[in-house]
Formats: sequence, C-alpha cells, structure tokens
Amino acid sequence: MCLSCGSEAPKASATTYSLGDPARAGNVTYVGLTAEQRAELPGAKQPAKHRYLVIFLSATNGSGQEITLPHTRLIGVGGTEYPEVTEIEGFPQWMGLLRTVSPGSTEQGYVVFDVPVGAYKLQVSSGGDPETEKLAEIEIPASLRPTSPSGLGGPSLSK
Repeated sequence: MCLSCGSEAPKASATTYSLGDPARAGNVTYVGLTAEQRAELPGAKQPAKHRYLVIFLSATNGSGQEITLPHTRLIGVGGTEYPEVTEIEGFPQWMGLLRTVSPGSTEQGYVVFDVPVGAYKLQVSSGGDPETEKLAEIEIPASLRPTSPSGLGGPSLSK
C-alpha cells in the first residue's frame, strides 16, 4: 500500500494570534503589521475579481541557518483557502516569490490576496517538510481601519 499516493499528509494544528501580535511558527516569528482592502493594486497583471487584501508582514528567522519561507495562505470563515497573488511587477515592498531569510534576520513586505471582503486567518509556516512544519494563524478582521502613513506598517499604498 502506498501511503503517499493520492492522500495528503495531515496538517499541523495552528495557534491563532491577533493582527499586530507576534505569531510563532517553529523558529520563525511573524507579525502581521497592517491589512488593507483595495480595489486596485499597482503592478498587478490582472484586475481583481473581488478586492485585494494587502497585508504588511514581518518574518524573523530565529534559527541558526538560512531558511526559505513558503507562501502564506488565507483561510476564510467557511474554510475556503486562498493563495497569494503572485502575478505582480513593480509593487513596492512586495515579498516576492522567493523569500530567503538569513539566521537572526527579519524580512518585511507585502503579501497580496484577491478575496471577497470578510474576516480571514492568514496562515504562516515555518517551512520545511510537511511532517515537521509548524503553523500559526493571524486573524484579519472583516472591518479594517485605513492604514496610516505614519503607522508601524509599510509605506502608504495611497496614490
């Protein structure tokens, strides 16, 4: 019997954190600094089907070796999963496709989703093998306040 044929490995359980609080996933500590819903996104190759949810995320590597962070996922109230928008060019501080973080370093940037307006959980991961992967979830409320240019987050998206 082939255990890996046609079946998925069970997903690790995830602790849920509030937006702005440190969320630990194994040796990686994430902080969702800001979240903003937008009708348009500079650099997007496709128009939004719904609205863009733009989250400014910080990730700190607490391990002793370089790591590559996997993409995040957005989980809706009904359990629907949404992948990141990856067809973007020239969007300031976008985290990009390849996310390598040196030991003891912090990387910051935007992750982008095309989703209906609503409450979500941003699922972040320690990366690595599915058997040893650690997950955390950051709550993204349905009602988002406008981002302040002088806030803790990234650069203002207003243009």
